Amino acid sequence: MKFIKSKTQLLELKKDLQVMEEGKDILQHKRNVLIKEILKHLDKVEKARQELNIYVQKAYAMLKKAYMEEGKDSVKEEVETTSLQGTVEAVEKSFIGIPVPSIKYQLNFEKFPIDAVSESIFIDLARTAFIDAVKKVMELSEMEIKAWRLAEELKKTVIRVNAVEKYYIPMYKKAIKEIETALEEQELEFLSTIKKLKERKIRTF
Repeated sequence: MKFIKSKTQLLELKKDLQVMEEGKDILQHKRNVLIKEILKHLDKVEKARQELNIYVQKAYAMLKKAYMEEGKDSVKEEVETTSLQGTVEAVEKSFIGIPVPSIKYQLNFEKFPIDAVSESIFIDLARTAFIDAVKKVMELSEMEIKAWRLAEELKKTVIRVNAVEKYYIPMYKKAIKEIETALEEQELEFLSTIKKLKERKIRTF
């Protein structure tokens, strides 16, 4: 770090140091908030994963039951009479300044059996179970993306805290100490010179 050993430089470095120490406090607070939020969020993610597993298992169980009760051809025919198309919209929202996704999922029934229910209750249950499972996948996706974003931000924040705390602040403190020492030596030298001049003047008279 290059600096001039002057009072002006000393004041500037002290101001910069104060800003860095305030910034360190803000970053440490942000780091703590992120850790707390991530831990809380991971619990939600784990719960959502468990729920999704239940929904998927239920869907395949219903499909298996439909195969057994109605036969493969009937299930295939029922599938061909149904056409679904989903639209996914990901909108970013801010969480303590971090962009996190908000996923909106809309399922459009483009082609569906005319009757409210088909002839097989198991096919209806299987269809409904898979639709519910897809919705759960979307919910989990939103949660996992948010978790990753928070984790990435935490990593950046930890690096910044360490850099400020272990590199920049010690470097500025060292520079301030060197300037203060140099200025003190200059002042002592100046006072010594003044003293010698006074003594010389007294001897002259």
